[in-house]
Amino acid sequence: MFVYYCKQLAIVSITIKDFSCYMLEKIAELECKANIILPLYAKILISETGTIEQILSILTNSKIQVKILKQKESPELIKRQIFIINKKTGERLAYARSNIFPTCLPQKIIKKIKERKEGIGKIIVNSKLETFRYILKIGYDSKTKSAFRIYQIIHKRRVAFEIKENFTI
Repeated sequence: MFVYYCKQLAIVSITIKDFSCYMLEKIAELECKANIILPLYAKILISETGTIEQILSILTNSKIQVKILKQKESPELIKRQIFIINKKTGERLAYARSNIFPTCLPQKIIKKIKERKEGIGKIIVNSKLETFRYILKIGYDSKTKSAFRIYQIIHKRRVAFEIKENFTI
């Protein structure tokens, strides 16, 4: 595990230990490195291992919408960029970049992703796809004043998704 500071970025790498207490320690380490105090909602967002769409909906007390900005597809990799938007206000709640590995997923999931109508979290939940989310890094970007996390979604012991999500503080 390593921590580094790069001009405007403070990043903390995550390893699996006693996850609940360990994540709290890693958030405190990030706050110290970035010289900030993250609000509770930001701590929840960067440490959550469920669907971020659902958490954002609850935190904002509003329906949310996933707006797909760009999606580039090849047989080995689908690259996707999205905004998650508050449906009531139009406010951008999150920005995400995803690498999706089609060879690690069932065809029905790939078909849904290629339709560009739903976010990854909703597709996973609605399809009842068994997955595990593993957070690799959490960080703070002082230039954009955003907290972020980088994580993988594992399906059948293979990395099916690599995602970076940014949340404006």
